Amino acid sequence: MKMKQFLIFLLFLQIYNVVSLDEKVNLSTYYKTFMQNHGYKLEVHEVTTDDGYILSLWHLLPRIKTTKVAYFQHGLADTAWCFFQLDSKSLPFTLMAEGYDVWLGNNRGNNFSLKHKTKDPNNINSGFFDFTMDDTVKYDLTSTIKYIKSKTGGKKMTYIAHSQGSTIFFMLYMSNPSFVESSFDHFISLGTVPNIAHATFMPIDILDTIYGILKVLKPVQQMLNLSNDQRLLVSNFCKTMPFICKGFFETGSCIKPTGKVDYKKIYNYLYYYPGGTSKLNLLQWSQIHKEKKLVYYNPNYNKDKKATPYNVNILKKWKIKALVARTDSDTFSSYEDVTQFYNLVEDKSYMKLLDLKKYGHLDVLAADSAYRDIVLPIVNFLKN
Repeated sequence: MKMKQFLIFLLFLQIYNVVSLDEKVNLSTYYKTFMQNHGYKLEVHEVTTDDGYILSLWHLLPRIKTTKVAYFQHGLADTAWCFFQLDSKSLPFTLMAEGYDVWLGNNRGNNFSLKHKTKDPNNINSGFFDFTMDDTVKYDLTSTIKYIKSKTGGKKMTYIAHSQGSTIFFMLYMSNPSFVESSFDHFISLGTVPNIAHATFMPIDILDTIYGILKVLKPVQQMLNLSNDQRLLVSNFCKTMPFICKGFFETGSCIKPTGKVDYKKIYNYLYYYPGGTSKLNLLQWSQIHKEKKLVYYNPNYNKDKKATPYNVNILKKWKIKALVARTDSDTFSSYEDVTQFYNLVEDKSYMKLLDLKKYGHLDVLAADSAYRDIVLPIVNFLKN
């Protein structure tokens, strides 16, 4: 047997072993079991939006009666699961120990929110995936906030976001500032994305290039999602061959290598990532990149070559206490874009920067050092 054939044979055996590694893992219930194993009970609520989407809202039951409420919002093609990558030291668990009532959202189109009153996500002609980030802002975020307030007595909350989770907060603030200011008293942002004018994220450049082709491909509606079997295959591959997974993950995600994430642990994250989104959501990001500002999605962008911008002047009057992460090693959340947002806010008494060195987009969620550098500073910020 030639060396090349032998290596292919070994790789085949390795993959075969990988596929059968976690047969006992049931991804439809694993996240609930994970919470239980850490001593918490997870309730799954269903929030129906005004346009008929049924969202999965996670609620970690508080152990004590509390008046402090925290809401977590994930990023693009992700799920609420992203906030639990530090195991027992994850921020939701840490805040619960600090006496918070913790809720975590799942946007329409991710693998936890694939329900609608009339539209079938498995039927490409149903229109289930005909949504943009604007819809997420107008319907998902608004409906979820109202639902949580109805369950918690209308108390003001702390909003904690990663990546696109921060972007839709900025969009909602610019769309309805009074609603946001009456709903939240603190804003915590990781992988902050107020704009991507200075992003060096390779996939967004590729998306710009294929924009016209992707726009007309009607069969392509759902993007960046995997089946449970595929998730197990990928996660188990990363568990047994982290050195290969590291390269693929960093290349595919265009993550600037920082050495902060232990890729032997990344398989746990991949149980529910990527979580899925719509083609139109990605196309809106391409428009934002081209316009160098946050804009409403324009379905005729190829013809018009422009899109209506959100009113960024509203952010100048920012009135919510904020801790905003800024780092020098994130290809999507650029140092320059975060700095420009910070400089835009007129009253700096509301705004504090959390400067991080050599933290990438995923590092803020999964790096071992994140507990020391991010979780504890957040806890201290919320105490003041």
